Amino acid sequence: MSRSKEFDETEVLDKAMQLFWEQGYEKTSMTDLVKHMGIHRRSLYDTFGDKHTLFLMALDRYDNTSVSFSFKRS
Repeated sequence: MSRSKEFDETEVLDKAMQLFWEQGYEKTSMTDLVKHMGIHRRSLYDTFGDKHTLFLMALDRYDNTSVSFSFKRS
């Protein structure tokens, strides 16, 4: 039986997006991400995969939120 997640995926993805924005991909370590996102390392890997996959998901999230924001302002 799998455990339910103790965090909101969108919320922690937003935190990863913010950290990548501030530090850049190369300077952001997995330890930085774990601390900033407030989740366990195992949860990060289980939910988002590796750093590269998380980065791509953060870019996609940024793209979706910035487009959504643009439409709301119009």
